[in-house]
Amino acid sequence: MFVDMRLLYAPDTADHPNWGCRFMGDWYRQALLGLDGVRLRRLGSRWFFSGDSKVPAPLTWPDLQAIARDVREGRSEGLADVLPPLAGCDLVFMNGENFIRPGTLKGRRLLMLAYLAKAVFAKPVMLVNLSLDLSEPALAELVAQVLPLLDEVHIREDVSAAQYRALVADARFLQFADVGWTAAPAPLAAWRALAGRSGHFNAWPDHCAAFDAGQPYVTVSASSAFAHAGPGGDPSDAFIGLCRRLAAEIAQVVLVAPCEVDAAIMRKVQAATGLPLLGLNLPVAQGIDVLGNARAHVGGRWHPGIFAATGGTPLVAIGANTHKMAALMQQLHPGEPVFDARGLAGQVDAIVDRAKAQLAAGPELRARLSQRAAEMRARVAGSLAFVEARLAAARAEIQAPSRPT
Repeated sequence: MFVDMRLLYAPDTADHPNWGCRFMGDWYRQALLGLDGVRLRRLGSRWFFSGDSKVPAPLTWPDLQAIARDVREGRSEGLADVLPPLAGCDLVFMNGENFIRPGTLKGRRLLMLAYLAKAVFAKPVMLVNLSLDLSEPALAELVAQVLPLLDEVHIREDVSAAQYRALVADARFLQFADVGWTAAPAPLAAWRALAGRSGHFNAWPDHCAAFDAGQPYVTVSASSAFAHAGPGGDPSDAFIGLCRRLAAEIAQVVLVAPCEVDAAIMRKVQAATGLPLLGLNLPVAQGIDVLGNARAHVGGRWHPGIFAATGGTPLVAIGANTHKMAALMQQLHPGEPVFDARGLAGQVDAIVDRAKAQLAAGPELRARLSQRAAEMRARVAGSLAFVEARLAAARAEIQAPSRPT
């Protein structure tokens, strides 16, 4: 029996060059399209952090209530692109990711869209794969008012879950692992020869020198902590020093630029050192292969840390723009440090020592991390059950015999 569920998927983060965004966007889109009966419409992530001043972004709960009132009364010029899809869908499926944090437009617009879908258009709403930074009181109030209204909320790590429980009495949510845990690095034997081929990892505008993947190597990325100017200035010099030490004392180094911020930093590191660089526009699957077969990964990016762990690669964590690297270390290496991104130059010795210790732990550590990654992958299963249940209910309603009048 044919069911036609019009599902609005927002944001589809695959329109962003960040490796994690591309992986998540593709994963959810493919998984949703794989459900029989789903007709998908997408809203890309760019709308959520657009600089267009006509698109509202509520700073406070009263602001959001006023926006909803304007929509009900037909005064919604800045939302003309999103209101018809909201009105015309049967379900809104939202990938929360790391949007809800202080100082961003996208988190407030995510909450606005969820609230309008529920309070104005009475749509079922799922908010999945979510991390939360509730350190800003006005943002925390928006979360406290909006999330309890939604049909299902999925939080992906324990720190955010604890913050939400502390904010909302009897908070209703489920915990599922990030879909990044479903990544599957190709075995080294499948691509090691290609890594030595000139140009194999080139991804415009970046050029990656060939490297011998058959020999031990360490991958290094930067961090979301550098998205905005802060104390310590340009971190490139600190990364140059760190990478030279890692290359001299541990193994060859492969630079990784999984986001625009990292690309700006790692291009400077490459210019100074000549090290191979996996560029921003590299196919994500190739990046996962390299990360998952490294001897260690050093960096402050959530998804690259996960991608590395799916192949058994240990993580030396640098801090990020929220608690997420601390949360990831709880999942992978409980009790191990997260190094301060802004104080990187003064921590090179400690980071190198940590990487040496992880390499010395050898196959036993890799096996333990691979097992942990498998456990996390299993915790992704069932994350689309709400959509599947709605589809099943729609089929049952169609199949039910009509009563005579």
